[in-house]
Amino acid sequence: MTLDYDPIPVLQSVGYTEREAVFLYTVALHSGYFLRRQYLRFIRRGRGALAEQFLRRARMLGHLQSIACGQARFVYHLTSVDVYTAVGLAASHHRRLKGDAHIKSRLMVLDFVLDHLDDVILDTGESKVHYFTQSFGLPESLFPQSRGVAFAEELPILVSQQQDVLFTFFDEGVLSPSGFENFLLRYRAVFAALSGFELLYLSDSTQNFEHMSRIFASRFPEAKALGVTTMTPRGVDHFLEYLCARAHADAQKPSLTLRDLAVLHEGESMYTTLEHQALVSAWQIGSASVERIRQRFQQQGPRATFTTVLLPYRYPLHHFRRERANVSDLGSSDGSSRRLLFELEAIRKQPLRGGDK
Repeated sequence: MTLDYDPIPVLQSVGYTEREAVFLYTVALHSGYFLRRQYLRFIRRGRGALAEQFLRRARMLGHLQSIACGQARFVYHLTSVDVYTAVGLAASHHRRLKGDAHIKSRLMVLDFVLDHLDDVILDTGESKVHYFTQSFGLPESLFPQSRGVAFAEELPILVSQQQDVLFTFFDEGVLSPSGFENFLLRYRAVFAALSGFELLYLSDSTQNFEHMSRIFASRFPEAKALGVTTMTPRGVDHFLEYLCARAHADAQKPSLTLRDLAVLHEGESMYTTLEHQALVSAWQIGSASVERIRQRFQQQGPRATFTTVLLPYRYPLHHFRRERANVSDLGSSDGSSRRLLFELEAIRKQPLRGGDK
């Protein structure tokens, strides 16, 4: 995400300290929800008054809602439209109250992010699209889409110093493997277009590790058999369809079907390398056969690594419920809204201090 101003001073302008502002920005970007212990981890403190001071300030400004979880434990939900707007995330869905499983998954994501603050994390759809298009030359048509938005799952992706790509999937305690299977299906084209990748399967329980490992292992031999490679991300059959349709189009044959036209449109943005061009030429002069092309691609496949990760953290019990709190407890956001937006306009006119956080 690229901003033309530093969002941290904007949050400081309404009374937050710098580290409180950085933490709120991190929550707004990655989760929308947090626990008291996560704030204490972030500031590297144990029990103390600092967390209470921060929570009291946020409640008085009307930026948080408390969700009671039983046993005197709470999840804190960043709900303020003004905070999300101030940090450049006005369209974020994190401010909306979700179900139990979703809340737990976002808390798990925040723990993961706090564990990797010193690493390169692709945290927004924009940053992921930019990375994969610029670093690997992948067309946007390969990216998982939801209602026209790429990488809508908002799952962090790590990039190591060696440029290894580590995808993540968070298991919040599911009973069915369908969610993981759908994830693998949506990301299949991206996985296949990379020479290698690692998928981290993160959970606070080992219950599903063995089953999900078998599901992952079953997918990639199938991908190799179908010839899903960096050069043929839709499989070798799609590339063969493209070769036939391209030959018909170049010969100006009237027998082109709607399917041929669709494959040509897809292939023009997908099959663009010199090797693709050489194969097209070889196909047109008859020196490349179906058998040779299948053999060329079906013996290849991405180097795929599946790693299960047991998160060493505990999460509140299910059956979250919104705390019924009066205005004196949570405060009103009206006054803070006007002040925050006013300060935002003033700070936008100043030079950046330290860049994006």
